[in-house]
Amino acid sequence: MHAAHSDAVRRRRADRERHPPLSTAAPRRPTPARRSLHDADVDFLGWLRVVGGVCTVVAAREHASSDELRRLRARGALWVPLRGWVALAEGHGDVTRALQLGGVATCVSALRRHGLWTPHGDSDLHVRVPRATRTARVAGADALEDVRVHRLHERLPEERPWDGVDGIRTALAVASGCVGADDLLAAAESALQQGRLQREALLELAAKIPRRCRVVLERASALSGSGSESTFAAMLRRAHIRFVQQAELLPGEFFDFLIGTSLVVEVDSLEWHGSRAQMARDRARDARLTALGYRVVRFTYEQVMFERESVLQTVLDLVRRDMHERKVRR
Repeated sequence: MHAAHSDAVRRRRADRERHPPLSTAAPRRPTPARRSLHDADVDFLGWLRVVGGVCTVVAAREHASSDELRRLRARGALWVPLRGWVALAEGHGDVTRALQLGGVATCVSALRRHGLWTPHGDSDLHVRVPRATRTARVAGADALEDVRVHRLHERLPEERPWDGVDGIRTALAVASGCVGADDLLAAAESALQQGRLQREALLELAAKIPRRCRVVLERASALSGSGSESTFAAMLRRAHIRFVQQAELLPGEFFDFLIGTSLVVEVDSLEWHGSRAQMARDRARDARLTALGYRVVRFTYEQVMFERESVLQTVLDLVRRDMHERKVRR
């Protein structure tokens, strides 16, 4: 794909799906001028709130002295979910719970914190514990119905994230042994599409996980703008149907899928296509394509995710009727 085309696709997708990035390293700032103790406390609490409300004591010490931390704990502004960690008083959520269970948030829980695709309906807390840990606390976590305990693949280095949330690469590595292939692909593609992960880094990760999952990550691209598009692409691959994503069929206008020369498939969702104005624009684009000889089919998010057999059968029926090989005017 040409660079200009890739840039255009990224700009188009950025307008449709924006997720503010979560920092992966504790931000550093110059040592501030001497301020009152109250100002210093407010400054640290503000920083901690911005980065998620929880961090290691080591990270906290880059922004507050030991005396300041002790004073904040005494005032009830901070609490300790696990030895070596501090959290805001109001910071009782998945991350602090994962710490209390002896691990860190990972897999689906971490992907959700990073604003990436996660499987529909998975509300469990995913916790990664050290590989060698076999404590009573971890055993208790494993027995909880709403908690899934994970350990990292042997070939990957274990690191403790300073904010209690596994980074995207580690979360994907753990997810490769937990979620289905389509959901793993969708999560990886959402990271690529948002520019949160480079393809080279993803391929490096793929080389270190079991082969059945490696193939999934190796196929990931930045062309899918949503998890439903990633899922639909996976469906077409399994059916051995060739397609092009983000084909520019009208000047400056890109379409989700082109099958053959003339069958166009758009995967819609209420989030991006539910407004009257957007629906009107979609219908206008469809009409222009139809006038050129294309056959346009639209599927909703719900159809792609929950009625996959029916969706695939519709596409197969159209292909069998050669709707994908009609002559079109350019």
